[in-house]
Amino acid sequence: MDREEAVNRKFATVYRGLDEKEVRDHLKRLQEEVESRDAKIRQLEGLLEDREENLNSFRNVETSINEAILTAQRAGDETKRVAKDRADEIVTGAGAERERIIEDALARARHIASQTEDMKRQSKIFRARFKMLVEAQLDLLKSEDWDYLLDFEQNQEHRVDDLEDRESKSNE
Repeated sequence: MDREEAVNRKFATVYRGLDEKEVRDHLKRLQEEVESRDAKIRQLEGLLEDREENLNSFRNVETSINEAILTAQRAGDETKRVAKDRADEIVTGAGAERERIIEDALARARHIASQTEDMKRQSKIFRARFKMLVEAQLDLLKSEDWDYLLDFEQNQEHRVDDLEDRESKSNE
């Protein structure tokens, strides 16, 4: 029964007014219908409350997810920043190590070059001295003194003979 029908309902008239039984039946049906509608309203309100709770729950979940996303994003950004800082430290350290290695290599190269020059100088001096020694030895071999030493025994014999001859001549 709709509202129009309930309001515009016509009752049969009896001797003293409206038919009481018909009015009571009508009121009873109206009461049942109102109770039925009230039950439906309560049911719909319950569903609405459940949906509101679900919606609030979903909103809480959404908020939590958004917060988790923001936290993860911050953590990711922080991790990237820390990794970049560490990478910069490594690059800086590697650059310093490279410079140290280069300086060490240059110092070694200078030292080796200095030693090489020193060895060249010493080699020249040694060569010159050795040449002088060899030349001196060669001069010694070429000298008459060497011949004299080799002929010394013969010369000694001749001298002895000469001395004897001189002695014999002087004794005579």
